[in-house]
Amino acid sequence: MTIFPFQSAVSRSFFRIVLPFSCALLAGCQHRDLVDTTVDWYHQHEGGIIAQQRPPAPGQFDPYPRVGLTPTTPPELPSPELRQSITNNLIASRNLTMRTEAQNGTLTPVIPPPPNAAAANKPAAQDASKAGATQAAPASASTPVPSGGMGAILDAADSSPTPTAAAPPTAPSPAPKAKPDATPAASEAELAMPDFRGDAAVVQTSVTQPLPEIPAGPPAIPSIPGFAPPRDALALEPIQPDYDVSPKDGTLIGFLPGSDQMKPGQDGTLTKLINNRRGAPLFLHCSGETVSMSPDDQTQAVELGLLRGRTLADALIKKGVPASALHITSSAFGPAARVSTQG
Repeated sequence: MTIFPFQSAVSRSFFRIVLPFSCALLAGCQHRDLVDTTVDWYHQHEGGIIAQQRPPAPGQFDPYPRVGLTPTTPPELPSPELRQSITNNLIASRNLTMRTEAQNGTLTPVIPPPPNAAAANKPAAQDASKAGATQAAPASASTPVPSGGMGAILDAADSSPTPTAAAPPTAPSPAPKAKPDATPAASEAELAMPDFRGDAAVVQTSVTQPLPEIPAGPPAIPSIPGFAPPRDALALEPIQPDYDVSPKDGTLIGFLPGSDQMKPGQDGTLTKLINNRRGAPLFLHCSGETVSMSPDDQTQAVELGLLRGRTLADALIKKGVPASALHITSSAFGPAARVSTQG
């Protein structure tokens, strides 16, 4: 085949253009730019540990994990009743927050600007007109204060004191000697207090009337046909709350905080309880976690205690304990759960 000079020249020009771009593309696959090359050169110049290559990432050469090795069993969650109760509490809290914000307004109040900033924003012409009006007004013009506007004490001080007829004459006191260099002070009116006319109050220390008789007991309970009086109507002492504060005996069963899930690793404790039962009934004393003394919080704690009792009862039934031998009680105060045979 005959190659013309024009074709050979075109081929050489093509390779001269394509070859540098190909080398640049192959070098770009290493993800090394000018900055990385300069840093590597500087590290090699320093030597030591920093000049060595970085260790590979952990698991770089391990095979990829299989999708079939992922967990297929769902994790243990609290009971649906407890989750629904938590959801209802969150909804009630959100509604209360929205109602409080709508009633009291936003938490960020609107703060007015300071007086100095408000005065600086006024036009300068208005300030100039006010200044001219102030200079034109006579200095002697003053607004009279109405009677009683300054208070009773200051009004009495401005008025002249009334002379008393029964005042005994007093000897004139000698006038103090004035110093030669002292200047005469301006005469000022003395502050006079208002005169009090009337009799002073007398504290009553004696009783002229007979004292009422104190009954020996409470009044009789009114009888209404068809209604029986309450059982505590004649109680002399105040009724105390019926709290069961007696300590509960038995084996302690732990639960997760705020949940009706038992703590892991308690199968041996349940098995020991079943072996020591010997046909006797089991009493499950469960309780919740009360956060305050309000009735709503105590009600939620009792509900949590009942859910914990149900979880514990299901675990015992699975181990062969009949359901008729289990007695569940719940309270707002106390440990998570205690199981005993003594009630």
